[in-house]
Amino acid sequence: MTGIFRFFSRVGEGIGRGVLLILPVLLTVATAMAQKPVTHIEVEQCETFEFSVVEWPNFRYTWDLYKDLEWGSVNFATDDGNVDRVPYFENGNYEGSTVRVSGLDPGRYFLRIMVWDDVECTNNLMIFMLDILEYKPEARFEDAAACYGEPIVFKIIFTGIGPWEIEYTYGDGTAVLFLNGDVSEMEFTPPVTLQQTTDFWITKINNQCIEEIIGVPEKARIVIFPIPSSSKIYPVEK
Repeated sequence: MTGIFRFFSRVGEGIGRGVLLILPVLLTVATAMAQKPVTHIEVEQCETFEFSVVEWPNFRYTWDLYKDLEWGSVNFATDDGNVDRVPYFENGNYEGSTVRVSGLDPGRYFLRIMVWDDVECTNNLMIFMLDILEYKPEARFEDAAACYGEPIVFKIIFTGIGPWEIEYTYGDGTAVLFLNGDVSEMEFTPPVTLQQTTDFWITKINNQCIEEIIGVPEKARIVIFPIPSSSKIYPVEK
């Protein structure tokens, strides 16, 4: 079974795809504890990772997740994972040569693949260590200005992965802004006609992965300039 373990790749939206080749690490269940080297992966919360091995005839593949344990405290050769796999494996699929994992909360996890050879009646396994890093989406307004009665264009800057749902407050009003796709900034017109200088601030961000309530919002200001008053012109008498 040498060489069946090949790679994993990052498939998070808006982050790009990367492939990391992994050298074979074959451990039989006859070994009491899984031995190093173990591939260590750091991934930001909300990203999706694809794990894949070479598919061979008559082989079966099963993936397990573990958390809240120290290395050496579990026998990966005999102990199944202690995390419900269905919510975190795409389409609830934790069997097969290729799987996708997403939605894990921040923390340290271990991922095991067990490969069964039904013809030779043997099995092997491989272990990944996953560190899921906490992710917080960010959004902020930029100051703007306009003359009374003119269209107002307000810019909002994003950090993170879309699509976005932004709840913001202006004066005594509240509105929600929906944005499809992965964007870093956009311009939009507020839903009201402003007659005076008004503060805007974001109160909640939801990017379909995590909802972030803004504790101390950073305010931006739209300054409305009054229409210049006209002055009468009188002829000068000589």
